[in-house]
Amino acid sequence: MAVLGYEKIKVISIIITLYILPIILILVGLIPFSFRFMLLVIMAIVIILSTVINKIKLEELGFTHKNLLFASKDVLPATIGLAILILLHYLLKGTRIDNSLHWYFYLFLIFVSVPTQEFIYRSYLFHLLSRVGFSQYFLVISAILYSFVHAIYWDLLTLLFTLSIGFIWGYHYQRFKNIYSVIFSHSLLGVVAIATGLL
Repeated sequence: MAVLGYEKIKVISIIITLYILPIILILVGLIPFSFRFMLLVIMAIVIILSTVINKIKLEELGFTHKNLLFASKDVLPATIGLAILILLHYLLKGTRIDNSLHWYFYLFLIFVSVPTQEFIYRSYLFHLLSRVGFSQYFLVISAILYSFVHAIYWDLLTLLFTLSIGFIWGYHYQRFKNIYSVIFSHSLLGVVAIATGLL
């Protein structure tokens, strides 16, 4: 019992150190906002090293083709529905945020940022919480932490949108344990939301 208590404290410490503290340091200005993507990559490297040291298999982290077809079919309606809503918002209200981004930003988003975010906020976090019997709290913790990382943009709509979509992606990941389908959904919605200036 004492070992389990220690493991729970360890998990809570990891969440505070990796998921909460860096965001607070950006919010108070101790880490420059321009370092946000570098910080995301550093978090991913630390987590990858942890998974290698602890010999966690890729399948345990949702990197599997098992259930991929069912998972993709399951997340597709929500993805298409939200993409249509974002496009309607753009057609009716126009651009909310002026995003004059180069094409290579979208490559970075699809191939680096989104997979890294999903690995950190869905895949690894679910594994971490499951390890100590906290998997029942995953959906709420994952959605809140995923939304909290977007607090650095100081935008209420971004916080509300990421909280809502965090619940959808968290539920989907918890159900299918397949990270690829969530990465697909996140990539598509991320491109649409940023290209239309919603986020």
